[in-house]
Amino acid sequence: MIKNEREYRSTRKSLAGYETSLSKFDLLKLIASGVDPVIAHAQKASYERQAKDLREQLVAYERRRQSGDEPIEIEGLPELGRALVEARIAAGLTQRELANVAGVQEQQIQKYEKELYESASLRRVAEMGRAIGVRFTATVSVERQKEAVEQGLPEDLTLADFPFAMMNSRGWFDTRIDLRRTSPAERSRVLADFFHRAPSEISVALHRKTNGEISTARRAALLAWQARVLSHARRKIGLARQFSPPSAEDTAQIAKLSAVPNGIESAFQLLLQHGIIVVVEPHLPKTKLDGAAMSLDGRYGVIGITARHDRVDNFWFVLLHELGHLVRHWPRVLYGAILDENAGESNDEVLESEADEFAENAIIPRTTWQSSLIRFTKSADAVRDFAGRNHIHPALVAGRIRRERSYKEFSDMLGNGEVSIALRALGILE
Repeated sequence: MIKNEREYRSTRKSLAGYETSLSKFDLLKLIASGVDPVIAHAQKASYERQAKDLREQLVAYERRRQSGDEPIEIEGLPELGRALVEARIAAGLTQRELANVAGVQEQQIQKYEKELYESASLRRVAEMGRAIGVRFTATVSVERQKEAVEQGLPEDLTLADFPFAMMNSRGWFDTRIDLRRTSPAERSRVLADFFHRAPSEISVALHRKTNGEISTARRAALLAWQARVLSHARRKIGLARQFSPPSAEDTAQIAKLSAVPNGIESAFQLLLQHGIIVVVEPHLPKTKLDGAAMSLDGRYGVIGITARHDRVDNFWFVLLHELGHLVRHWPRVLYGAILDENAGESNDEVLESEADEFAENAIIPRTTWQSSLIRFTKSADAVRDFAGRNHIHPALVAGRIRRERSYKEFSDMLGNGEVSIALRALGILE
């Protein structure tokens, strides 16, 4: 969502850049240079999709500037912040002019609008509305009476459904709760506040694989984990640019970072340059979650990783699998998170197969893999030699052989335990 003239000009510039890139995009030349066709096609499709999205944002901003006093309809309180931004644009006020009218600093308006007024109190929202000239009307419907202690929890879940003690021990709340002295009502309020402070994307969190056939404990764990990851990602948006799909070269470079010291940190920094924030957060009980692809504010991509298996091959495959979702399935990610359990295992679902294909070809291009006898080797030395020639960690080669041939082979080459050591060195894991 474009919020001001500066962002409008920046978006027009970004669109021009994508249109120029597309006009010069030579698919055949890129493939001939050694880039896997899957990655090359995905990059072009992502550029086209980003250009389309930017055009739509420009049109929406231009339409809102011209809408005058046309009513702005919302479907719930989470959309109120967006409506205030649209109302300011429709009123013809800049952020600076609104700040002058409201008697606050321009930076405060910028902060409110960046987070769509999530941190603003209702009193402040009302003050901003008066300064803009907004008249609020609303319809409040009560669908079902709930116990007071359960107010504010998502998806009609209760306190008992959540692994509250583990969330507390991991420091997910503002302060650690003394479980022996805290009543269920207070715990519910703490939990409700945890979700209230999470980015609005959590409100549409769905677990896509279960089609509703999911236990309440599992759903609660998945929602809590997603809220934690998105909240953590929110703290890093100042370091990230707006999401743009990595080039085929950058995608291949990510896989190559698996073979260098501090490769994980370098990969995270490279992804930040493309507006992709990576958050590592261990999974919760009742789930077998490996990773997830999410969006934040519609402007940033978020990759959540659990490092559940603590293996080099699994970590890099999951990272690139989730990147594949962001690159190939961005519209679907915007609609709702894609959460992956048992990532990389045989899966007939189209989205998962495409993400697997993206990851495999980013690590080792299909033509390189199919033209090599490494697929049939029994030699650890041959695996290391092939990995060296392709500038990737041997665990990634061993992992692919295991997925295609047998999960019993090369078990000592997977980099067991190395990921947690690297993440602790970075201060990411305790």
